[in-house]
This record gives sequence, structure tokens and C-alpha cells, in this order.
Amino acid sequence: MIKQALEYSLTLSEDPKEIKKNIEEYLAALGYDRRYKFKWRAVSCNHKYTFSGIFEYAGQRYYFSKMSGELELEKT
Repeated sequence: MIKQALEYSLTLSEDPKEIKKNIEEYLAALGYDRRYKFKWRAVSCNHKYTFSGIFEYAGQRYYFSKMSGELELEKT
């Protein structure tokens, strides 16, 4: 579900503040607990080639990378 929320958010905007807001709204709409917040740990943006970052949600840490339109998500 986190990957779908991230894909949805990235289609709307690649601004880190907007990504955070959109993911929280997407998950809340699906019934996830609103008390859990999305927290950026690191983000690296080069919109032409790659976009990657580390974030936490609900006590879990995730790493994502988007290269050439393909999104990869790993739970660390």
C-alpha cells in the first residue's frame, strides 16, 4: 500500500512537502490511522534522471528510488 501511495503522490508532484502531504492524505482515505505521520530522513532530487529518498511511516523505514519512470521501494 505504501508503494501505491508513493506512486500516486509522485504523479501529482515531486516537491518533498507535497509528497508528504499527498501520501498522508492517500493513506488516510484508505483508512490508515491518521496518527501515523510521514517523516523524511533524506531526499535527493535530480528530476531529469533520478529521485530517491528515505522516509519513515508507522515506525518503519523505507528507501525509494525512481529512475527512468520506474519506482523501486524497499523496507529497511
